[in-house]
Order: sequence, then C-alpha cells, then structure tokens
Amino acid sequence: MSTLSLSGLMLPVTSPFGTDGELDRSMFDANARSWLAFAAGPERVRGFVVAGSSGEAALLDDTERGTLLEWAREVLGASRTLIAGVGSESARQTIARARVAKAAGADAVLVVAPHYYLKRTTPAALEAHYRAIADASPLPVLLYNIPVYAHLVLEPALVHTLSTHPNVVGMKDSAGNLEMLREYLAAQGDTFRVLTGSGGTLQRALTMGVSGAILAIGLYATAQVLALVAAQQEGHTADAETIQASLVPLATDIAAALGPAGIKAAMDAVGLMGGTPRLPLLPVSDEERARVLDRLTVAGVMPAAV
Repeated sequence: MSTLSLSGLMLPVTSPFGTDGELDRSMFDANARSWLAFAAGPERVRGFVVAGSSGEAALLDDTERGTLLEWAREVLGASRTLIAGVGSESARQTIARARVAKAAGADAVLVVAPHYYLKRTTPAALEAHYRAIADASPLPVLLYNIPVYAHLVLEPALVHTLSTHPNVVGMKDSAGNLEMLREYLAAQGDTFRVLTGSGGTLQRALTMGVSGAILAIGLYATAQVLALVAAQQEGHTADAETIQASLVPLATDIAAALGPAGIKAAMDAVGLMGGTPRLPLLPVSDEERARVLDRLTVAGVMPAAV
C-alpha cells in the first residue's frame, strides 16, 4: 500500500457497468489508466476514492466494493493513495466494510453519516457512531460532509471534537459552503486534514488552505483541474481564477445537477467509458445530454476530434 497522502487531486472514480449490468474490469482499467496519465507540471492524480457518491456507492453490494478496491489498488500501484467509501446506516456494518477495505489494499476509509433515522441522528448520536468506527477501524478514518445526499450537515463543533481522535485523520467537505469550510479548517493541523469535494469552489478552497481535493469534475476535466491546482500552488492566482470560472458550469450543471448519470455522460463525451448508471438511476435524457455536451464544449474540455 501507499503512504497515506491527503494532498493534491484525488478522483472519486465511477463504477462502470457493462451491458449485463455487472462491473466491467476492462472499462475500469481503461478509465483509471487514462486518469493516471494526466499531469500538469508537478501535479498528477494522487489517488482514487472507490465507492463514493460518484461511484454509486449506495447501489453496490459489499462484494462489489471489495472487487473495485482490488482493481484500483492494482492499477494505482504502491505510490498513490486509495480511499474506500465504507459508510452505512450502522456502525457495525461500517466497521465490517473497513476491515474488507484493509484486506483489499485501501489506505483509509471515508465515512458518510448515517441518515435514515434522521430525526434521531443528533450530534450526540453522530459522535457515538463515528467514535465507535474510529475505535475499531483498522484504517484511518475520514469524515464525509455531503448534505445533498446525507440530508444533514456535520456541525463544526462535532468535527472539531472528532478531529482529536487519533484514528480520525481528516474530512471531505462537499457542501461548497465556504463559511462552513472556514470553520472546518480551524480544526486542521498536523494530524487532521480537510479536503474539498466542491468543484465550483475549488480555487477559493485552496486559497483558504484545504490540503487537497476529491472532485467529480476531475473525472471528465482532469487536465483542467490539475492545471488549476498547479497554478494556485505556483502563485498564479489569476490563472487559477480563470480556470475556475470555466469549471463552475461543469460542477453545477453536470455533477451537481445530474449526479452519476451526468458524470458518466460527460465521461463518454470526452472519450472515457462512462456507460449507464444502475437502477433506480436512469441515463441522462437527450436534452440533458445536449446540455452536458454544451457545457463541456464551452469549457474547452471536449477532445479535438469531437
């Protein structure tokens, strides 16, 4: 396994399904090798997140999660980071998934908050849940704030409390709320890192001090996102801001508005293998596909041959 690194750009890889509706190894490998081939100056894709929101985690069974992790570890090699999405509605199942992730070669686990019993999912319940997982997980734990899917926000006070646990090493914040991000960043230090999952606010988040990013738009605009990260790190703020402006519609109108179906349509459009999502998700409509193509064209992401 790699040494855990929570910096630079990591990609929340999709779960490719073949015509039979099952995971397709050739599609996964082709996409992974394409993403890993990108570099912008000193920047490169630092690793993958498997079974995250963009990977249709809620629609995967546990065997498939382990399979995807094994595939990812093989293609990443030993030098890049592999993070496994393991969150579930129970601490027990989350811990079991963390053990499978360890056996499959993951370096850390990403844990979305439980939310089915939303009225009883209080800060005290969340703290108990995350502490139980962090106590038992054989891998370092990252908290995951994604209100659009979890229907709740990890409160800054809770994040600060959990950040002191020796096995809680960071968080991914996908909300895009910069004021809330500022409060999360107050917990950042040598043993706790904050990563952004918001493609629409990446440049601002980097300016504010996030350690890295896990971005769905990086799946279909890899070169542009890497160029933004490199420009920001090199102090070329104006260049980074220009790139960010071109990326906002790719985040809001594709990833945010259309979810995995839109992400996969965008991947297909740029020459990768997106394919179809798994039921109950439906592929994008003709109107939505036209919108995806328009946003990619305006942003200059489409390959020259298209």
